[in-house]
Amino acid sequence: MADVSKPYAEALYETAIENGDLEAVYQQALDLLGIFREGPELKEMLQNPRITPEDKAAVLIKALAGADRNLSGVMAVMIGKGRGAYIEAALREFVRLVKAHKGIVSARVYSAAALTGEKLSAIRDRLAAQTGKQIEIEAYVDPSLIGGLLIEAGGMVLDGTIRRQLQTLRKQLA
Repeated sequence: MADVSKPYAEALYETAIENGDLEAVYQQALDLLGIFREGPELKEMLQNPRITPEDKAAVLIKALAGADRNLSGVMAVMIGKGRGAYIEAALREFVRLVKAHKGIVSARVYSAAALTGEKLSAIRDRLAAQTGKQIEIEAYVDPSLIGGLLIEAGGMVLDGTIRRQLQTLRKQLA
C-alpha cells in the first residue's frame, strides 16, 4: 500500500514546502486522519468500487471543507485515478515526512497498565535526551505484557517487559 501512496505523499510534501504551507497542510492532514480514525465510514466509501469517483470526490470535498488547495488537489487526483483507497496511507506517509522534517520521532509505549502523565513525560524526556530529537508518545495498554514497558521509537525497540524476561528464562532453562 505504501508504494502506491508514497508518490502522492511526497508530491504533497514538496508542494507544501514550496508554497510555505507545510504547517497548515500538516494540521489539515492530521485532522483528516482523525476523521478516518473516528469511524470506518469514510474509508469504506473510498474503497467501495460501486461508488463513482464523482460521488467520492463530492464526499471528500465536504470532509476537506476549507482545506488547502494542494491537499484537496492531491486527494482529487487520487480519486480520479481510482486510488481513493490509498488516501489514508498517503496522509500517514505525508505526516511521517513532515515529522522527519521537523525532527519529531514517534514513540509507542506499551505497558500492562495505564501510565500516568508524569511517567509518560519522564519517558519522553529520557528518549529525547538519548535521541536528541523531539519525541511524540502514543501510549497503549497491553495486559499480556504482565509488567514493565515495551518502547518502539525511531527504529529501535526497548523491551523491558516481564513477558520477555519470562520467555528468556524459559529458553535458558530448556
